[in-house]
Formats: sequence, structure tokens, C-alpha cells
Amino acid sequence: MKSRFDDFIEKLPKSVHDNTRSYIGTNVAVFIPHTYKIEKGIIHDDYHFVIFHTTPPCATINNKEYQFKSGTLLCMSPGTEITVGVAKNKSQAKYAAISVKKDFFEDIFLKIVGNKKMKSVIYDNHYSYKTLDLLEFFMQEFIYLDIPSPLMIECIETQIVIQLLRDMGLDPIINKINHVQEKSYVKQAIIYIESYYNSNITINEICNAIYISPCHFQRIFKNEMNKTPYQYILEFRLKKAKEKLKEENTSIEEIAMQCGFLNSGHFSTVFKKSEGKTPSEYRNSLKLAVKEK
Repeated sequence: MKSRFDDFIEKLPKSVHDNTRSYIGTNVAVFIPHTYKIEKGIIHDDYHFVIFHTTPPCATINNKEYQFKSGTLLCMSPGTEITVGVAKNKSQAKYAAISVKKDFFEDIFLKIVGNKKMKSVIYDNHYSYKTLDLLEFFMQEFIYLDIPSPLMIECIETQIVIQLLRDMGLDPIINKINHVQEKSYVKQAIIYIESYYNSNITINEICNAIYISPCHFQRIFKNEMNKTPYQYILEFRLKKAKEKLKEENTSIEEIAMQCGFLNSGHFSTVFKKSEGKTPSEYRNSLKLAVKEK
């Protein structure tokens, strides 16, 4: 029986198709190739997604060259043309390609996103392990059952599309939940920083305390605070140092140690770069201001 994806399969060179595991449902097809279709353009009639498990060769998409990385989720809308370059590394390709029928995808897209249109190419997203799990469930229906359940297949197809939309950052409900979670992570990090600023705290220590990956943490902190965690730590240390410089009986060396600086020399260098004067000069200016009053 003719599949809804035969038109796409016919565009693939026989050498590629013969080395590809294919799992074809009613609305979604998953392909696990062992090579790339090299130096010949292919235009997708449906929505097409590629999950890269390793760094692929350069690709030209709609006449623009891209170099994708391992972990990237490439999303292409109908009419997108892609040409894959020659691989420098001759080892086996590791990626998964997902085709979703145009009408099926757009029906779910409309229900989830509303009237917005998806960009023609979205390439700077990262796939989630939830997506990989759903693809695994989808393929298992074909691997372990002689006659896959059409209802089960359709249910998983719907979940795959919804999860892809979430990975693309297009589910407004999930985005709202994520934003609340991210604000909570940043708030916890600030509490930790302001509690332990006087010690040699690291990004890894902060992330271990609030249970978040360093890469994700640094991104959400910068987005929320408009500065990096390191900048926040340094600014808070300087703020505390300026408060302590008002205390005449506390030496510069003691303040440096109390505020988490390596030594008095490091403290003076950082302080002058920020304030335009050394800690001693800053303390003297405070004394002068008091006398003038």
C-alpha cells in the first residue's frame, strides 16, 4: 500500500535509503540513516526535523550555509531546500530525521500556538530527552508488533509534534511555566551568592546547591539579571567592601578576606577598576566627606 511519505522517500538516493531504518506512520515518519545525502539538494514538501547526535557536515539551506552542532534540533517548514556538504569525518552518521505531514502539523500548531506562523527555518534549538523517548516509543510499535495499533501510533504522533513545538520554544503554556521556574532558580542563586559571597564560591557550587546545569543556569541568569553570575558576585562583593570601608578599625587586608577576594592586591585592582580609586583612596574620600559636613 502506498505510504503518505513515498514522495519524500523517492527523493532519497537508493544508497541512502537502503541504509536507513524507516518507521512510517499515518502522519509522522522517523528515519534513522547511516549516511548523509551528499551534495544534492532536496526540497521538503512537509515539515522536516533533524536531530543531530554528532556534528554533521556543513549544509546549505535556502542558499545560506550552516554548520550545525551535536545536540541541535533543526526544524524546516515545507518548501525548504537543503543540500548537505561532504563530511570531513568519514565515520558513521548519527542523526534522526522526522517528517510530519503538513496538514497534521499545522492542525496541532494552530491548537497550541494560535494564529502565528512558524519561521521557515529554526535551527538554534536543542532537542530534549522527552523527544527521544517519544521517538523510541514510536519505533517500538513497529519493531515489536506485527500489526501496530493505529490508535497508539496516532497518539504518539500527536505527542511527538507537541514535544517538538516545546523544544522549539513555541508552546506558550510551557514557556510561562519555564519562566516561573527560571525566576525561582535565579532567586535561589542570589540567596546563595549573598550568603556565601565571602568564600571562593564557583558556578558549579551554586548549580549543585539549586540542582541545575551550569550551562542552563548561566543562560537564564544572564537573561533575568542582564549580567553574568560572575558579574553579580563581583558587584555584591564590592558593595559589601564599600560598606566595610566605612569602618576605620578594619584593615584593607581584612576587608579583602571578608569579602571573598584572593588578597589585598587583587581587591585593590578590582576595586580601582570599578570605582576609579583604590580602597584606601575611597576610604579617605569618605573621611573627607564627613569632615566637610
